[in-house]
Amino acid sequence: MSAVELAIERVKHLDEVQAGRLLAWLQTQEQPVAPRSSPLGAQAMLGFARRFRCEPRTTAAWMFELREGEHD
Repeated sequence: MSAVELAIERVKHLDEVQAGRLLAWLQTQEQPVAPRSSPLGAQAMLGFARRFRCEPRTTAAWMFELREGEHD
């Protein structure tokens, strides 16, 4: 017996309330999930610094700049 046939057999034994809940759940599963237009949280910061400095830098270069500020 296939999975579809097994599902049909199980659904036949549900009462109206359970069948209604199952249908509501199935409808939520059929709706496609819309992709987020922009990232949230910490991922929103990825690429933010590129607005001000386009060329990529190494960690050593960033640390050098940060340590220069400590000496000023």
